[in-house]
Parts: sequence; structure tokens; C-alpha cells
Amino acid sequence: MTATRQPAAAALQPAGLDPLRWLWQLLTNVKFALFLVGLAGVAGLIGTIFPQVPGPMRANPAARSAWLELRREDFGPFTDLFASLGFFDVFHTAWFNGLWFLIIVAVTVCTVSRLRPTIRAVRQPPVRVPDAYFERAHHRASFSHPGGVAAVEQLLRSQRYSVRRVHAEPGATYLFADRFAWSQYGTFLSHLALLVLLIGGLLTVTAGFDRTLVIAESTPAAPVFAQAGPNQLFITMIDANRGLDDRGNIIDYHSIIEVRRGDETIRCKTTVNDPCSAFGYRVHQAAWFDDIARLRIVGPNGQVLYDDILDFEGRTAAIPVLRVVDASGVVLFNQQLPQMATDPGLDPADRSDDTALSLLTFPRAAGSEELVRYAVAWQFTDGRMVLTLTSTDFDPIVLRPGEEADAAGYRVRFEGAASIPATAVLDMPGATTDAGAVVQMPLGGDGRPYLLISGIDERNIVLQQGAAATNAAGYTYLFRGRVEASGISVRRDPGDTFIWIAVAMAMVGLGITFYVPRRRLWVKVTPSRTYMAGIAEKTARFSREMRLMGARLGSPDALQPGDTARES
Repeated sequence: MTATRQPAAAALQPAGLDPLRWLWQLLTNVKFALFLVGLAGVAGLIGTIFPQVPGPMRANPAARSAWLELRREDFGPFTDLFASLGFFDVFHTAWFNGLWFLIIVAVTVCTVSRLRPTIRAVRQPPVRVPDAYFERAHHRASFSHPGGVAAVEQLLRSQRYSVRRVHAEPGATYLFADRFAWSQYGTFLSHLALLVLLIGGLLTVTAGFDRTLVIAESTPAAPVFAQAGPNQLFITMIDANRGLDDRGNIIDYHSIIEVRRGDETIRCKTTVNDPCSAFGYRVHQAAWFDDIARLRIVGPNGQVLYDDILDFEGRTAAIPVLRVVDASGVVLFNQQLPQMATDPGLDPADRSDDTALSLLTFPRAAGSEELVRYAVAWQFTDGRMVLTLTSTDFDPIVLRPGEEADAAGYRVRFEGAASIPATAVLDMPGATTDAGAVVQMPLGGDGRPYLLISGIDERNIVLQQGAAATNAAGYTYLFRGRVEASGISVRRDPGDTFIWIAVAMAMVGLGITFYVPRRRLWVKVTPSRTYMAGIAEKTARFSREMRLMGARLGSPDALQPGDTARES
């Protein structure tokens, strides 16, 4: 009796999900990659549509809260929700940085997963294909020609192909030709460039530093960081310069600065395109200002209450520029006329009907101490300043820019409107009202600036440079002159090097991909006919290239209509 052979028991396999394999497959999934890219695009769109918290306010809770309160005018009850979601500071939120990190991981996994197949495709390409491939390949050609295998090998080598005989059998010889096999690394290099670019961007967002300071000449050194410490940097403005040519055109902005850390000091010149490097930071010229006044205020008891710069912060007032000549053509007045008062009109709450008031004062004749005074008022109509000149000596005269008129024997010309620094100072020492004082900085007839201060006395006080004036309450004001300042941007970007490397890698990778494309060609040579099939990029006319090879081999039937026409 023959014993029945029992089949071997099947090995037991543990059931369940391999989380690492699942995660790897997810990160290499094209659909998941497109999903991440879509999320990044939506996040970028949110950061573009929604106003973002200014950098200097980000670390200041009080300033940040005040900024958010202003956003309620636009977003109403949704403001708090949007703020909690980080829509007003998208590029510094944990979820955005987490998304960025996840994209980096996905690109890393995709790049690593492509490394071995890419190396294998370059070093170990399939050198033989079935005969049916010569009939169905996308890029293929067949033709008859003299010379046999040797002629085909010689032609391919002349076109920079590496050629090897793969197989020979009665009636057929098989060849494999490869040109620029190494160029397939170009795609890998482009993927790697994307990874390096993402890493550089993440370093810029998480570890970068960027702060802009306005630093005036003759002021103490300004600290760069909000937190004090041994690595604190101090910047002193030596010279904020605006270069002008002979015609008064601006040709240059630069600053001479000193950067100090501890006992070390670096003095350098910085411009917009040529920053100064100091202690691992780059200092750029970001702006230039000349609307800053140096002001000193002494109280009635002799105590210095203020001795610093008054920054107008870009606030301006529009005033007229007038020219007055007498009957003989002597110029008696030719300068800006600052605003001395305001007529609020019928509705004080409506600023559109306000009228600016001033007093035009000039000598009755050249060298005379007797003065002539005309009242001047102006408003804006259709975007143009319209000026009215009044006096008991003549009827009201209305002038527009470029117009002139006779006024009691004098010729008054309205040259045009000028914009001068002007601002309200609520906490001005010696101010007579809770509204504080209004300070203007026009240019005098000699081209030098002076200050006109309203609200510190019953009359307007004029401060010429270097001359002091005391109001009725005993406060003394001294204008020390206009001060120039620069906006200085202090930056540190640890991702900068990565980004430049990524750009270079991407350019090289794309250059290889587009200008040195790989060609793989399989050839079957028979005594009566040669068959070619190959792989190239989809846009290539590789079949035409094969037919042209046949023509060079002397084939009478290789070419098709249009093969020899020049490509546009």
C-alpha cells in the first residue's frame, strides 16, 4: 500500500497594515503630491488676499491687537475667527510651516525613490526587445540599404551613439544604441533642486531675520533687536546721502553707517543693490528721508524737556509758492507760503470745504522796513489749488497755478503748489490746547528750511535755523536744522545660499533635459531590411530622425513626404 503524500502546510502570515510601507506609498503617490501642492497654492492665495501683520508688529502684542482692531472695519465679526486661523499671518503659522515641511518630506521621498531606478535606467538599460516592438513602437522606422550591420554601426557612432551588438542569429543581428544616457540624471537634478529650494524657503521663514529701521544723522546708535543681549547690534548713521547731478536729478542713494557689536565696530557704505555685511547680517539702503527736524525745547525752569529729532513720518501739507515783483521788476518775495490758520467752513465735521489761510508779507520796496500784507486763502477745486488774494487796496483776486495779476501796483504770480513736511504733535511741550501743536517745515527765500509752529502761543512762532524763540508761557524752542535719515533694512537669510544653489541646479537640470536629450535605439538588421525602434521625449520627431539615418545609409525607401523640409 502506497502512503498518500500530504501537502505541506501553508506558512502562516501575520495580517495587518504595515504603516511605514503605507506612508511611503502615500508620499510617493502623484495624487497626494498634487493635493499638497494645491493646499500650498490655497495657503499662498490666502496670504495674498488677506492683509498680513507687518513684521515690526508681529512680536508686539499691543501693536498687533491695535492692527487687528483696524481690520474689523473690513472683516467685521469674522476678524477673530480669521485671526485664530492665522489668515493675517499665514507665512508664520504652525500649519503653514507644517505643510511646507510635509511637502519637503514628500519631495525627499519621491527623489530618493527615483534614485535607484534612474541609476539602473542609465547603467543597465534593457538592451533587447521582442521583434513585435519594431512593429508597435511609437518611434519606429524600417528601410533597405546597402552596407549591412557595419554601415549602421558606423553611422550611429558618427552621431555620438554608443553601440553594442546584443544578439546575432541566422538572418538577423540585433544592436542597442544609446546617446547621452547620463542626461537622464538631469531630471533627477531638477527634482533635487526643488528639494533644496523648499529647504531654503523653510530656513528663510523659520530662521531668517528682517527689520527696517529709520535712523537719522546725529542721533544715538539704534538697537537692531527688540531683546537686549550680548549679540545686540547697534547702528549709527554717519551720513545719509542723496546724490544729485548738475540738473538736480537723483542719481544715487547711499548711507555711511557704523555697526557695533560689543567692542567691535564695522564702518561701511550701503546702497540698495550693494549692501554692507556685518556680523553675519546684510544691511541694505531701503529709503531716504529729509523730512526730519532737530528740535530742542527748554521749559520755563530751564529744564531740557526735549532734545531729539521730530520725524514728520511722510505727512505733508500743500501750500502755494508765490512771486511778487514791484513795478520796476525787482523781486520782493519768491518762496513758499505756509498755512497759518484754517477756516472750517459751514460744517466743521466736513473737511472738504476747509479753507487754508495765510498772510503774504513782503517789503514795500527793496531794502524798505515797511511791510505790505495781503490775506491769502486757498482751496482745491477739481484737484487744482485755487488761490484768493484779498486786501483793502483791491478787489479779491483769484489765481490758479501759473497765473498772475496786478495787486495795488505789485505783480503777484502764483507759481504753483508745493508739498512741505507738516504734522500735528499732540504732546508738544508748551501747547496751549489739548489738540497740541502743528509744525510745518517750509523753505525760505534763501532755500533754507525753517519751522512754523502753531498752537504754542497766541501767534504762530517762526523758528529760523539756529535761532531760539520763547512763547508767553516761558517755553523756549530751538530749531537746529533739517536732518537727513535713511531707512535701513537689516537682514539675515540662512536659506539664501540654498536658494541660489537650487536655482543653479534647476538651470543645469533643465538645460540637460531640453538641450541634451537621451536617445535609446534598438536595431534589427536583416539581409533585406533594417528595423529601428526607439525611445525619446514625446515632442521629439524621433521616427523622422531614424528615416533620415536610412537616407544617409543610402536607402531608396526610407524617407516620407516632408522629412527633408526644414523645421520652422
